[in-house]
Amino acid sequence: MPLQGIIISRSLEEDIATINYVDTCFILLCTFGVFIITPGIGMFYGGMLRRKNILAILFQSYAITAVISIQWYLIGYSLAVSPTGGSFYGNFRLGALQNFDGQMLAGSGTIPEILYFIFSAFFPVCTVQIFVGAIAERGRLLPSLVVGFIWTTVVYCPIAYWVWSGNGWLNKLGSLDFAGGGPVHIASGIASLSYSLFIGKRSNSPKKGNAKYRPQNPSTVFIGATLIWFGWFAFNSGTGLAVNLRTAYIVANTHIAACSACATWIALDRIFTGRFSITGACEGAIAGLVAITPSCAYVAPWAAFVSGAITAAVCRLSHKVTHYLNVDDTIEAFNLHAIGGIVGGILLGFFASPRVAALDGATEIDGGWVAHHWIQLGHQLADICAISLWSFVLTYIICFCVNYIPGLHLRLTPEEELAGCDMMEIYEVGGAYDEEPETSAPIFGQSFAGNASPADLSEKV
Repeated sequence: MPLQGIIISRSLEEDIATINYVDTCFILLCTFGVFIITPGIGMFYGGMLRRKNILAILFQSYAITAVISIQWYLIGYSLAVSPTGGSFYGNFRLGALQNFDGQMLAGSGTIPEILYFIFSAFFPVCTVQIFVGAIAERGRLLPSLVVGFIWTTVVYCPIAYWVWSGNGWLNKLGSLDFAGGGPVHIASGIASLSYSLFIGKRSNSPKKGNAKYRPQNPSTVFIGATLIWFGWFAFNSGTGLAVNLRTAYIVANTHIAACSACATWIALDRIFTGRFSITGACEGAIAGLVAITPSCAYVAPWAAFVSGAITAAVCRLSHKVTHYLNVDDTIEAFNLHAIGGIVGGILLGFFASPRVAALDGATEIDGGWVAHHWIQLGHQLADICAISLWSFVLTYIICFCVNYIPGLHLRLTPEEELAGCDMMEIYEVGGAYDEEPETSAPIFGQSFAGNASPADLSEKV
């Protein structure tokens, strides 16, 4: 979402810059590419679940895209980006795209602000998709959308403002985060832990040794990870909002980190289990993408390689950390996104290079330890701690409040969980319509198979 290193300041009296059609076309293509992450996350998570829950997670991905995009249009963009806010939060000046009159994006001057608005919308969309996946197989859909809307407003928007706005306190402090290591990955991973802790474990969680648990389809995981990897090129490179030499480094660093992490995870899988794993290879690639997100425009390719390998190793070695914490994070979002994002942010404090940052001819940073700027690691740790604490506490409070709103109880009943989210929440099962029921169409939580119980229905899924 960001304009890292650029102080956003708008004034209607400013001269409107002439549009740069190369930059504008590039951001248009990046916007299309980032959208691909939306179904990619749904398929990546869906393949890890049991078959009776896959359609619910796919539905949830699209529903979140719609709900969070509306939030971004109404208030989110203004709260996260508005240049007239304080050091903590934006304001409503740009809400519902008011005060938009075709101007160029201030600080860039080469692309229309309306284009930046739609490109940046996919950052909170992806963030919410990540953390609500943690409650798959036992969380209800409607309450998760309510939680996601509120969470974007009170968690994502202020964090994004802190990190990327020229007035944000973390930006002024000197922390670095190019494309979302903190607002996207650490915030969502920590929220996954908090959400999972509040909602509780699945009644037949794999940790209990349930031998019947099997992921739905590793092939779907592979397809989802491929779409995410593809979209991530647009996610990172589009953040620079221009086509220049630095953009080329961003693309190269993104791919190098993903490949280094994927190879590291595969090697560790082989060492620990004696076998290879499709799911493990996909998780490794995602770990590398998470690691390089905050630093892709600030580090040399060798540092991207090292960052990917180190992050993958840490995530693989801590793969079951939520089990030890006695938390059921269904898709291990805390491990990949929170731990991976934290490691990536710390490594940025070591490897940030002033030379790479300056390749666009405008961005200036002091660098990290490789540039003998020792305090940068302290800035990164302050960033990590503030975002983690804010996300964990606010997520838990949001869940607590929403859970007590009539009709918005967050969790399925044990019987509904046994039957599966597909059967209990939507009118489709396994990608095909069941036979038409004798009774009228169901409502949420009601079976459409006559008087069959949830336990009976679960046998068919």
